[in-house]
Amino acid sequence: MDDGIARLKAWCPGLPGYSRDEMILAVGFQCRGQCFPVSDVLNWLGAPDKAIGDSAAGQIAYFYSEEAEAAPVFSVADGKVVYFGVISRFIDNTKRVDPVTGKETCFNIFDRMTPFDASMFK
Repeated sequence: MDDGIARLKAWCPGLPGYSRDEMILAVGFQCRGQCFPVSDVLNWLGAPDKAIGDSAAGQIAYFYSEEAEAAPVFSVADGKVVYFGVISRFIDNTKRVDPVTGKETCFNIFDRMTPFDASMFK
């Protein structure tokens, strides 16, 4: 196994020697194997830059550069982080299906995200 990935998978809260970006990736790797309460993830990483939805069905995105092409995104359901991935920031990156017509509409989820509001993700 790659030493970098093994190091990220070995991270635990409070362990020194990790940058914030490394911590985001470490939590993301670990969320692929276990669903953590979103409150824990927020305590470990601090507030994300943007969010959409709430703890029943939402996404939280962490990014630190307006020029970054992609951003790590955590998907939240029932108060737990259920998925982690990285999505492109400047192109259409999701789609919605009209329930009546069945037509798909592609759009950029970042256009719908707002600054993070902790009250939405408890």
